Amino acid sequence: MTLPADHDLEQAARWMARLRAGQDAATRRDFRRWLEQDPAHASAMERVASAWEQAGPLLPVPSVRHQARPFMTGFAALAACLALLLAVPPQWLAWARENHATTRGEVRAIQLWDGSEIRLDADSAVEVAYGPFSRDIRLTRGEASFKVARSRLRPFAVTADHLTIVATGTEFIVEDATDTRVTLLEGGVDLRDPASDRVTGRLAPGQMAVADGMRPPRIASADIEQAGAWRQGRLIFNQTSLGEALTRFARYGGPRVTLSENAAALQVSGVFATGDVEKFVAVAAKLHGLAVTRGGDGGMTLTVERGKRRG
Repeated sequence: MTLPADHDLEQAARWMARLRAGQDAATRRDFRRWLEQDPAHASAMERVASAWEQAGPLLPVPSVRHQARPFMTGFAALAACLALLLAVPPQWLAWARENHATTRGEVRAIQLWDGSEIRLDADSAVEVAYGPFSRDIRLTRGEASFKVARSRLRPFAVTADHLTIVATGTEFIVEDATDTRVTLLEGGVDLRDPASDRVTGRLAPGQMAVADGMRPPRIASADIEQAGAWRQGRLIFNQTSLGEALTRFARYGGPRVTLSENAAALQVSGVFATGDVEKFVAVAAKLHGLAVTRGGDGGMTLTVERGKRRG
């Protein structure tokens, strides 16, 4: 790997100090223009950003209250960044872009290079893009939990259809279904509208948010055990519709199950193994007096028998 030239590193360090001191539209425009001038500028900026992370609390925080201090802050930051460049691990120089996906029945743990962890549920997919000032994840389908390594410089943002969740160091679960659901286990997260980037809420541990793209996210207390049960191979339902429950089961394989129209809204509660849809069907059929019809392909259809509906 070719290392950035000294003059590129010096410019990158000055840009770092300038951006840390405060950003306006003109500054961001000038910075983008500088990055586009030469591919080496992006490499230099990534190396300086990594050095800044390594410096941690040794770097002074820019202030806008006094005119003299930003200059000294930038000078000190420049010196600190340049002094640390040789100590930055080579793997930190890459702008990481990764795609990960699981098949039906597969749950996978993914370790990102910054120490963050993703646990990907069955039949789920994420796109990962890391830059000098960002850690961006897109959940393109399914569900995943995120344990985020702390970073002062790089916010960690997860975007699903209707919501972006922004954290610096925390643990949360996101599901991309008809709605986008996020459950916060530890730390704190900001909720943003993906289209406008406007902050629409903030979660505390033990809270969840549901967003449908039509209105601000609905925030409520969360059932932490229920939200994370899939990580232990279980599904917990609490007055959950049969339609929603079977959508969850479909991620884990097994026979295909269809519902008659008048059965989809019936509700069920209980704890089931992720791969045991047969037991779920038996419980639902007994609870609501449903008829189970098996097809030649092994699939099952649940229908309400006349006069036997109990729900």
